[in-house]
Amino acid sequence: MRSTECFPPVPASVTAARRWVRGLLQANAPDGVARDAELCVSELAANAVRHARTEFEVEVSDDAGVVCVTVRDESPGPVRPRAAPAFDSTGRGLTIVETLARRWGVIEDPPSGKTVWFVLGDAG
Repeated sequence: MRSTECFPPVPASVTAARRWVRGLLQANAPDGVARDAELCVSELAANAVRHARTEFEVEVSDDAGVVCVTVRDESPGPVRPRAAPAFDSTGRGLTIVETLARRWGVIEDPPSGKTVWFVLGDAG
């Protein structure tokens, strides 16, 4: 299964992207993988809304329990996890993705944007 959806750069899109991913994965992906995908896409969607401020596209593919998600926005800005102080309310999104995903990365395509991707699940 492979599916793609575009979202506008508004805060409500974070919830919409999260629900969309949950709807796609709830029937076929293992529970933990579906929950982790939902959380990771929420973090990346929030980054797109907060930092890129452009429309963003989410693509989800599920092949035998291995889930790959991409979030593409139109901002060429760099993407790096950072260590957030203990009491900061922001700054942990990429660290969450890095912790939960089997693999993750960024494809930078200046000046037209970037794609952040992650893979969850067990290949075998």
